Amino acid sequence: MISRGAACVAAAISATAALCACAPATPTVKFDDVKPWHDTGASYERLEYATAIYDTSKGSEADKRVKIADGSLAFTLTEHTRAEGTIYYNELEMEFSVTYNDSAPEPDRGKTDRISSVTEFMTDSLVASRMTKTVEIAKREDTANRSYRLEADYFGTHKATLTHTGGESETTETMNIGKDTYYDNETMFFLARATAIGAKTSTTFRMTNLYQSFDVGKFTNYTMIASGDSDLQSLDIGDFVKDFGAEAVTADDGTTSYPLSCYRVNIMINADKHGPPYVVHYTEKPFKSSDKEHKKIPVKISYSQYAGSKLSVVTEYTLVGCSFDKP
Repeated sequence: MISRGAACVAAAISATAALCACAPATPTVKFDDVKPWHDTGASYERLEYATAIYDTSKGSEADKRVKIADGSLAFTLTEHTRAEGTIYYNELEMEFSVTYNDSAPEPDRGKTDRISSVTEFMTDSLVASRMTKTVEIAKREDTANRSYRLEADYFGTHKATLTHTGGESETTETMNIGKDTYYDNETMFFLARATAIGAKTSTTFRMTNLYQSFDVGKFTNYTMIASGDSDLQSLDIGDFVKDFGAEAVTADDGTTSYPLSCYRVNIMINADKHGPPYVVHYTEKPFKSSDKEHKKIPVKISYSQYAGSKLSVVTEYTLVGCSFDKP
């Protein structure tokens, strides 16, 4: 049996790992001609988030939920990391770690879990060319360790390799990918971001989850939907956003804040039994820094997990830092 903490990290940022659906139809996919993270030349973007995991078994209200873990998440997108003639490629790096506190279940307390990945994809089409991912789950007593390393070569060998690293010895599985165009799930939030998301707007895109493909024993490709709520939402994530053009709002008591107008977007498999969605708040107005402008910044990401029909765990990622200048 996997512990609650290990189960959380297995689902967190392993997009659609906990979702289920029937076989999808092939959607018509249209991405922005100018990608929202592109400014001038070879663009760069680093987004840093604070991670919090809450036990909501006693209620999801702010005064009832209990924080059981803190951590960090970062996405670093670099354009034109490789070229083949006139075709350019980008890289998206993801770094995630979380540490469980004394309010967590006993098996998780003091444990730190980590996930990292690098996905290369074509600059214009966003089609994935290769991906590597490492999941390191701390050992827990009486719990099977689900750590693994996943590698995929979409354009070369057309194979994916899953190496289970949590046992006493490593075991490896290999799967044929097939010669086609694929969008890797490690880029999910950016794929959705590059569609025409907005209030009262639903967009579709395709996505491949290789880990789940190994889990079910066959190569799996999903139709995803990004569905925006009817109304914009105001979100206050801190004063640092004033450096990116956020406007100040002064309350009656004289306090100043910098609320962001956001599209609240549910990202899920486009099927009746889609499981809990990822809820992402994308900014309505672009972030601006010097002469650079990046659109639809994901400033908050949340994911809910259930025990039966009851909400049991909520994971939240809140933006705390941003940079458009490559160090």
